[in-house]
Amino acid sequence: MCQGLSYNSTFMPNVLNHYDQQTAALAMEPFHPMVNLRCSPELRMFLCALYAPVCMEYGRVTLPCRRLCLQARSDCYKLMEMFGVVWPEEMNCDSCYRRLNC
Repeated sequence: MCQGLSYNSTFMPNVLNHYDQQTAALAMEPFHPMVNLRCSPELRMFLCALYAPVCMEYGRVTLPCRRLCLQARSDCYKLMEMFGVVWPEEMNCDSCYRRLNC
């Protein structure tokens, strides 16, 4: 899901404590229908920023942007209900990075 984005280097464990990319990819599986149906232009980037975060330098990752989280959740809420997918507590937008230029 995260191939072809503007970055190609990530760091594990991610903020959700997935220690390898295979585990992170499995955890993202419930969101594949929403990404494929394009419920939000922000969802794929948000999920990848959370599950396969950008590695800025060794050991330092960038948290997903709060605005990105809020927009993806808002855009996809109804579709997620249809698929029986809930927005996980560990993806709480309040814990995302608050940047003005996101």
